[in-house]
Amino acid sequence: MRTVLVVLPLAVVLASCSTGTGQPDDAGAASADSTSSASKAADDPIPAVRTPKNLTAIPPCLLVTPSQLDANQIDQPGQPKDALGSGGCEWTDKAHTREFAVFVDIGNDVLRNVYSQRESIPVLEVTQVAGQPAIRTKDDANSTSCYFRVAAADTQTLIVRYTWLGQGRQDPCVPAKAFAETVIGNLPPLTG
Repeated sequence: MRTVLVVLPLAVVLASCSTGTGQPDDAGAASADSTSSASKAADDPIPAVRTPKNLTAIPPCLLVTPSQLDANQIDQPGQPKDALGSGGCEWTDKAHTREFAVFVDIGNDVLRNVYSQRESIPVLEVTQVAGQPAIRTKDDANSTSCYFRVAAADTQTLIVRYTWLGQGRQDPCVPAKAFAETVIGNLPPLTG
């Protein structure tokens, strides 16, 4: 049951990614009024990706090294996962107190799609991870899961989820961000 509850918010977000960016198809109409373009840019808090990384170069379960998993107290091998066609991997510890998951979304502008739904997401912050544009979300302020969606490139998005399953309270966003930084640091530059 817990797996369904954890994957459901991710599935909703991934499903929203396939709806497109909402950009007009007619480029002439989009550039006809420079005033509306300027106000649109002012309304868009998501910065451009300045240092594109190649998220497709490494399979999801190999995005972190064994020593990096040890540093995150993960002692179980990664399990391949799929959420609505986005490949991913999930890791946990033997005590089952913590779970990390990554999903790779290729071809969608995930950050803008998630941001366009900000009114329906209880906790949402536009931020950066390892210098890349990112959005941090939680299902509610007291949630034990935290998500970071990080733009590795314009249409390559890393989605990281960390869930604390142990006793007591822990801010899940601290380890989620650290894990996302580790993955981004492991990616090669996007060339071509």
